[in-house]
Amino acid sequence: MTAIDLLKQQHDEVDRLFKDLEKASDANERKRLFGELARNLVAHDAIEREIFYPACEKYMGMIEPLAEALTEHGLVEFSLYQADQAQGKTSFEAKLAVLKEVVTHHVKEEENTLFPKVRKAIGDEVLENIGFDLDERFEEVKVEDFRAGLYDTLLQVMEGALKTGSKKRHVQRRGNGGRHTATR
Repeated sequence: MTAIDLLKQQHDEVDRLFKDLEKASDANERKRLFGELARNLVAHDAIEREIFYPACEKYMGMIEPLAEALTEHGLVEFSLYQADQAQGKTSFEAKLAVLKEVVTHHVKEEENTLFPKVRKAIGDEVLENIGFDLDERFEEVKVEDFRAGLYDTLLQVMEGALKTGSKKRHVQRRGNGGRHTATR
């Protein structure tokens, strides 16, 4: 599967999770679905920032759709953080709605603008190899505490980083037994 096909598949899964979350009325089910959504979003963010976007930059340079996608990731991360912090509060629904809007906009732009340019510049053979790496890394990140990766990336974005230190974050999590630390 190419990297683009895998990322589109993940976009569809996130969309399904949003819909399931909106339909769920049981508080425990909503909490479970939100956790699944958050894990998927954080893992998806990680593989795009660590693997996919750097490959895109290598082959195409920092073109506008790529810079925009990186910037939008910061908005997704902030919105996810806000929704997570609002769980169990009256503001949760509003923050979840904003998260969905930001994710939906990002997905549309990525699929309609960035992905066609990437496919043309990189080609399916290389995208197949990247897809394998993305899938492997996604599964690694998905089982980790989503808050650790989210908080670290969000701190870097808030400090003004367009490209975050994802490799350092990966080493840090493994180096401290999977516990998030605020110290870098």
